[in-house]
Amino acid sequence: MDYTKRNFFWNSFGNIIYLVSQWMITVLVPILGGFEDAGILSIAMSVSAIFQTVGLFGIRSYQVSDIEGKYSDSCYMGLRFLTCGASLLLCLFFSACLGYRGGQFLAILLFMLFRLSDTYSDVLHGIAQKNGRLYLGGISFCLKGFGLLMGFLIAYFLTKSLNIGLFFMSSVSVAITLFYDLPMARRLSVFKLTNPIAECTKLALETLPLCVYLFLSSTIVTLPKLFLEAELGELILGVYSSIYAPAMLLQAASAYLYTPFVTSFAQYWDQNDRRSFEKLLYRMLLLILILSLAVLIVAQFLGEWALVLVFGEQIRDYVYLLNPILIVSTSVSCLGLLGVVTIVLRKFKWLLGGYGAGFLLCLILTSPAIGMFGVNGASYSLVLSTVVSCIILFAGCIISLRVDRTVAAD
Repeated sequence: MDYTKRNFFWNSFGNIIYLVSQWMITVLVPILGGFEDAGILSIAMSVSAIFQTVGLFGIRSYQVSDIEGKYSDSCYMGLRFLTCGASLLLCLFFSACLGYRGGQFLAILLFMLFRLSDTYSDVLHGIAQKNGRLYLGGISFCLKGFGLLMGFLIAYFLTKSLNIGLFFMSSVSVAITLFYDLPMARRLSVFKLTNPIAECTKLALETLPLCVYLFLSSTIVTLPKLFLEAELGELILGVYSSIYAPAMLLQAASAYLYTPFVTSFAQYWDQNDRRSFEKLLYRMLLLILILSLAVLIVAQFLGEWALVLVFGEQIRDYVYLLNPILIVSTSVSCLGLLGVVTIVLRKFKWLLGGYGAGFLLCLILTSPAIGMFGVNGASYSLVLSTVVSCIILFAGCIISLRVDRTVAAD
């Protein structure tokens, strides 16, 4: 049975529901608790995002494109179990070293637990995708989206405590991972939750470049926010993050647009169908650009009205941040697609080179850019960094597609 349409619909619908639910939390926190709570939430999201990459370890794209079954599902599950534990410890250590204490530290811990439930679900959804049942992951995201939103809002509204809201949000996410995602994957595959260290180590060494890539990709987006908080304070970070929230919809929508086609890219490459591979790449890039252009046009006419409607008059003085942030989202979306395609091609040197260059530029330029351009400096440095990364990865993809297939597959 062809599940392509069902996979595309449920994956897109489920992820949109999930994203909108998280987005509504970032929007409602400054409304219900003020921009300082929004700033703490942004810190928790940003710091935990960096170390979630250790938990993910770049396995998902490798897993779903492992069409020859080089590694078993038990191996992917075993490695994910180990990386989740390592990511939690690293996150807490990093937070303590940066001086986060009290409510900030607890918020980071709770949001990290929420991210780890997603991280564990991710490898289970990978099993579903390899079996042509990606729609099951979409259903999971629907359940999580509605559940976490209700859990967070009810607790936050009743207690006025951000951390109690995050506790209930995390609890709902963990419950769905254990009682829906895990049984769903077990119906599709026979696997163990742990696996011999030797096989996991072999997979870890092979996917280590992907872990580094994910760390760099997450850090590039997170660094400007950390610089903003350090130099301008929680309040400004809360304002910036609140305006950034709508732009996250664009990034996620773009990711959900191309995610169902990862296996198609892998099949075209394996079959030496370079023309179809390149055509699909151009089509995905074009769709992202069209979607981004449409959002920019709408924002030009309705952006200020929408932000004031949601956040009140206090946000009007910061509306000028919106367009640069939307341009950031466009470049980040294109970079995400090119990163996944480079993984399918197994061109890890290009991957690390592209993201490494972007990371260094962002690290070097963000603080001076904030000093010169104010809050928008964070967006300017991020756009420049991601565009440079995009150029390098695009060049790597085209070179790989144009050379002899034997050389390209080394």
